[in-house]
Amino acid sequence: VIHDYSKYEPLPQFPCMSRLYVNLCVSDLIFLPTFLESCPNLKSIILGLDDYKEMRYDQMSFSSVPECLLSSLEFVDFESLISGYASEMKLVKYFLENTTILKRLTLHVNHGSTGSDISKELLKIPRRSATCQVVVI
Repeated sequence: VIHDYSKYEPLPQFPCMSRLYVNLCVSDLIFLPTFLESCPNLKSIILGLDDYKEMRYDQMSFSSVPECLLSSLEFVDFESLISGYASEMKLVKYFLENTTILKRLTLHVNHGSTGSDISKELLKIPRRSATCQVVVI
């Protein structure tokens, strides 16, 4: 719906929105930055992902960095269980590399996945925020 709306006119601004809970299909993830541009004062986002393993790594790319990532976003929580798929890690990398004042990024690891492998992968990702804690649950 958001993508279709944005084809015809700019999305409205939500300057008072400081917290966002969003559940997205992976096919809609590429529109997340467009929507976040409408939330310039967002401090916290909780992300739920559906069908994330179906998205191929090379199909997902983000071309912009919304203002909230540069100025206000402090907390990112991946509510969905993370298995370490390339598409999941690319989204995690996007937030870690582009969010200036991020304080905490929380990942909930799928019990069938190896948390230590995901942790090793996370250590390789450069962080734009020097004070960011990555919490793996």
